[in-house]
Amino acid sequence: MNKKTIIALIISVAVCCAAIIVFFYAPFSISEDETADTLIKQSIGRSIAAAALAVIACLLGYKKIFYRRRTNFFKMLLFCLPCFAVAVANFPFSAIISGVAVVERYELLAVFILYCLLVACMEEILFRGILLETLAEFFKNNLVVASVAASAVFSLCHLFNLFGGAATGSVLLQIGYTFLTGIMFSFAYICTGNIWTPVIIHALFNFGGELIPTLGTGAFQDSVFWILTAVFGLLCAVHILVCVLKNKPVNFIKNG
Repeated sequence: MNKKTIIALIISVAVCCAAIIVFFYAPFSISEDETADTLIKQSIGRSIAAAALAVIACLLGYKKIFYRRRTNFFKMLLFCLPCFAVAVANFPFSAIISGVAVVERYELLAVFILYCLLVACMEEILFRGILLETLAEFFKNNLVVASVAASAVFSLCHLFNLFGGAATGSVLLQIGYTFLTGIMFSFAYICTGNIWTPVIIHALFNFGGELIPTLGTGAFQDSVFWILTAVFGLLCAVHILVCVLKNKPVNFIKNG
């Protein structure tokens, strides 16, 4: 790695960190509406951070994550259907239909969708793109170990939510399920060979889980929600385990 590359990496990391700090904690306001202001500022911060991380990925030699895809891409995409099912099951269908939960801010829906996409984009480039690729090289292309390690780091990063005032119990729960979703996102990435598949699944998952807390009111995690989550989560876990035991998908990182 030459001097110019190292300097570019340092600048990109600095831009990424600065964007997150400035747009997450800066006292200025973009909109008088508190919810809109939060969504807009965090979207801007995430977009800058995602761009900086994309530059870092390219400098590290991982630019293929943005356009590489398996020759049997659509067949391998079918392997990801259980992952998509888990993401869709995270939507508050039953709570909204029964009236227990209500979406009140439909005018902010477009901004919220953009926010979910940018969050997923930033986190997937970092954890599945850069980190998973780096760990795969470190563990000599052992994708199972690399995926578990990357997912562990992904989940533990949610400890920072404690500094934002989140309750310890909820953070510990979040660490648990983000580890499992991290494995799921890694599987989708390995299956299809590019970063955009886990980005879409991640964005769908976040959209369903944050829709009511962000744009509505009510308790959306009712019994139907938990049953669907448990059923599809178990099916997805079994599916991934069977694929791993059968050595599918093949090692695309090594051959990519």
